[in-house]
Amino acid sequence: MARVRTDYLHKLQKSYEAEIKRLDIVIDSNASQREKANARKKKEKILKQIDECLQYDQVIAHVANQRIKIDLDDGVSVNYAKFQGIEIPQGEGRKLLKADLLAKI
Repeated sequence: MARVRTDYLHKLQKSYEAEIKRLDIVIDSNASQREKANARKKKEKILKQIDECLQYDQVIAHVANQRIKIDLDDGVSVNYAKFQGIEIPQGEGRKLLKADLLAKI
């Protein structure tokens, strides 16, 4: 999980941030109003994706620190269940964040 986090998720976050910078340049440039509007829409969409990545990063970091063992002999359904309904502490007095690490199969 730690490798997925650093090799893929963090690279994706960096590419999103680079795209945001590029879109900011378009928005601040002498581009047409249409191009600026499209850049703003795309920027809003990417900002939402970045927020989603940050939440997922919290979950995957928590799982990586737990070092959950999987056994290939157990099968997909048993191993898959180990990564669903992950509860992440949010600090004292705050509710646990519950998240699924993987999409439904």
